[in-house]
Amino acid sequence: MTPITDSPTDDKASIEILVPFPPGGIDLILNLLLPGLALRLGQPLLLVNRPGGTGAVGSLEVAQAKPDGHKLLFASQGPLVYQPQVNEVGYDVQRNFVPVCRVTSTPSVLMASDRSGFKCLADVLAKARAEPGSIIYSSPGAGGLPHIGMSAFANVLGLQLQHLPMAGAAAAIEALKDGRADLIAEQLPTAVALAGKGASIIGVFASQRLTTLPDLPTLLEQGCDLSFQSWNVLMAPAGTSTPILQRLSEACRAALIDATPELNRKMGMSPAYLGSAQTAAFIVNELDRARALAQLSGLAR
Repeated sequence: MTPITDSPTDDKASIEILVPFPPGGIDLILNLLLPGLALRLGQPLLLVNRPGGTGAVGSLEVAQAKPDGHKLLFASQGPLVYQPQVNEVGYDVQRNFVPVCRVTSTPSVLMASDRSGFKCLADVLAKARAEPGSIIYSSPGAGGLPHIGMSAFANVLGLQLQHLPMAGAAAAIEALKDGRADLIAEQLPTAVALAGKGASIIGVFASQRLTTLPDLPTLLEQGCDLSFQSWNVLMAPAGTSTPILQRLSEACRAALIDATPELNRKMGMSPAYLGSAQTAAFIVNELDRARALAQLSGLAR
């Protein structure tokens, strides 16, 4: 595969992939793809965590980068379609980015601290109604899907919950494990990778059960009619040429095939690859969902 290049002398230039969050979140997924990507692109790949603004800082950096294929964004739905519903971020997902591909797409899940004693939604409802305001939910930061989703969850069920924003998914789930928080809504791969002693998944924000976790009930089954999905995409700055996008997208698809066994084993999921054009259409639909969920949460600007 021909390396991405601006000139004949640039054929070994590295490709920087920014993850706009602290380590221990979606970079766990990207790390499984990097060996296959590097092999097929024939260029060094650098994973750079650029946290800030619940994903907005790193996303803006890539939005403003030169569209030459040497700086990319690996992001979840939060900074791309949810943050703009509640905060001014300085970029637009449709005007300032072009998709390389979609990598994953799964329902979000509800996790509970073992210290909370919550084993199902009924346990949450019982305490929330007996002691309004006593339940705390953590999130990787204000304005992301875990924050907006849990605010909508509280509104749908008529609950008073407290929000504890943390610096990234790893820190938010650690807050569950040590008892500072009781609940969190997280994307499936991160939740599975970071669950264990101290925290467990008690429900899925979806209309159907997960094939990878068939014994885990949906929130709909438990009495909460609310669903939202989490996803991860590889994005390039707007203006990136079609040949560069095709080369990156093909490499990503092959790397995903290589990584499928590890994604299944470590994160309880399978890849959900879409090419560039299909990912762009998917994001348009997700923007509509994000607007609706932000309105339901009461956080929309």
